[in-house]
Amino acid sequence: MSPADDLSRPSPADSLRASLGPDVVLTDPRLLDLYGQDIWKVGRRPVAILRPADTDGLSRALAETARLNLPVAPRGGGMSYTGGYASDAGPVALIDLSRMDRVLHVDAEAMTVTVEAGCTWKTLLETLKPQGLRTPFWGPLSGVSSTIGGGLSQLNAVFGAGHWGTTSESVVGLTVVLADGGLVSTGARRKADGRAFYRHYGPDLTGLFCGDCGALGVKAEITLRLMRSPAHESHGSFAFDTADQALAATAEISRAGVAADMFGFDPALSAMRLKRASLVQGIKALGAMATSGGLKGVAAAARTAMAGRGFLGADDWSIHLTAEARSAAGADADLAEARRICLGLGGREVEASIPRVVRASPFTPLNNVLGPDGERWVPVHGLVALHDGPAAYRAIMARFEVLKPRFEAGRVQTGMMLTALSTNALLIEPVFVWPEERRALHEATVEPHILSKLPRHGENPEVTALVAEARAACIEAFTEIGAAHFQIGRTYPWLDSLDEGSRRLIRAIKAELDPTNRMNPGVLGL
Repeated sequence: MSPADDLSRPSPADSLRASLGPDVVLTDPRLLDLYGQDIWKVGRRPVAILRPADTDGLSRALAETARLNLPVAPRGGGMSYTGGYASDAGPVALIDLSRMDRVLHVDAEAMTVTVEAGCTWKTLLETLKPQGLRTPFWGPLSGVSSTIGGGLSQLNAVFGAGHWGTTSESVVGLTVVLADGGLVSTGARRKADGRAFYRHYGPDLTGLFCGDCGALGVKAEITLRLMRSPAHESHGSFAFDTADQALAATAEISRAGVAADMFGFDPALSAMRLKRASLVQGIKALGAMATSGGLKGVAAAARTAMAGRGFLGADDWSIHLTAEARSAAGADADLAEARRICLGLGGREVEASIPRVVRASPFTPLNNVLGPDGERWVPVHGLVALHDGPAAYRAIMARFEVLKPRFEAGRVQTGMMLTALSTNALLIEPVFVWPEERRALHEATVEPHILSKLPRHGENPEVTALVAEARAACIEAFTEIGAAHFQIGRTYPWLDSLDEGSRRLIRAIKAELDPTNRMNPGVLGL
C-alpha cells in the first residue's frame, strides 16, 4: 500500500461515525480531553467516545471496534484514581454508558431490580425509595455520579457495606457485552421472562465480571437483590485520642455486625472535611433530616445545628456510624453495643452530626475532589484483615515519617479514612492534598459557585511526583501485609499477588473472551 492510499483511508473515528452514527460517536476535542483523565492521571486522548443508547447499541459498537481492531475502555462516572480507563496506551475508544441510565424493571415479588450499567446509585435509590425498597449495598459516597456498572467493575465501599459487603455481594446476574459484540448472561433465570432471580447455579460466572475493570467485557445490564428498607436508624459518633483506639473500635464494631455503614477520620482529614463542608449542603441536609424523621428528625436536626462543627477536638480520631433495623428498639440496641465497644476502648461519645447529615443527604455534589483551598486531592487504599489494621497503619506512618521533611517543603497534607466491609475487612485510605493546577475533570465536577471561590495553583510537577512516590510507598506497605484493593486499574499489583496457577487461569479466560487483548488493555496487569 502506498502512503497516498494510507492517507485516503478513513480514521477510526470516521469509520465509527459512519457505521454507528454521530449521536453515538463523539469526537469533540474538549470532551476527549476531559474523558481521557481521571482524578489522578491525565491519559492519552481517546480517538472517540462511544455513547450507545441501549444494550443492542453497545453490542453493535463493540462489534464495530472489533472489525477495526480498535482497543476500548469503559468509563463510568469518572471518579477513578487508579488509571481504570485513563492510560498512556493508545489509540483507544472510550465507552460511555451515560445514555444507558435507566432502571429497567423493579420486581417486588422476586425482590430484584434490573438497571442499565450507566444508572447512578442516586437514581436507583430515588426510584426504589417510594416503594419502601433498597438494595443491600446501596452506593459509595460518590453515588451522585458513580454508576452501578462502574461500581461493579471497580467495587465500592460505604452505604450498607457494614452489613452486606461490597457492590458485587448484592448482585444476582449480569448481561455483559464481550469484545466481539456477543452477549453473556449470568445468574439463574426464570423461563417466563428470562430475568435473573438468583445468583448461584453452578460456577459463579457473575463473579468473573465483578472487579474486572472492564478487562473481560462491558457490563450492559445488572440485576441486584432487593430488601425492604429498614424503618429505623440510630446514629453514633465517637472520638478517640489515638489511632490504635480508633482502629480497634472499627474492627470490633465490624465483628459485632452492628453498623450498617461506618467511617472514621484521623484529625487531619476531619479538619479538611469540616473546613470544606458546604453551608448550603448542610442546611439542605438538616432540612431533609427534619422532614424525613418526624418529631425525632426535628430534634436530631436541632441537635446537629447546635453542635455545629466544634464537636471534635483538634487531635481527635473519630468514628461515625449508622445502625438500622426493622424496629427502633433493634436499631437502638445495635447502637448501644457500638457505644459499649467504643467507650470500653477509651473513646467518648460526641454529637452524631456527621452520620445524621450523611444519611439525610447521602449523595451530594462531589466538591471534595479538590482540597478546601483548591488543592489537588487523591487517595490510595488497601483492605486488610481486621486485626492487621494497626500494623498496616504503622507501616504507612513509618514511610510518611521518612517523607515528612519533603511533605512540609512541598505543602503536602495527608489524612486517613477508615471503613469496614461486613465482618471481614478493614479499609484504610490515606489521602493526599497538595498545591497543583486543577484539571478539566475538576472543573466539570465541582459546582460552579464553589469552584469560583477556590484559588488556583500553578503547575507543580515536582511535588506531584512526591505524591506519586508516597502513594507507591503506601501500596508497598499494603502489599507487605497482604492487602486487597478495589478499583485495581493500572495501579495495584493484583496479578503479581496470585499464585502461578491462578495467573494461568485468568490469562486463559482473558484470551478466550478477548483474544486480541482489546478490552481495556493493561488493567489488572493483563
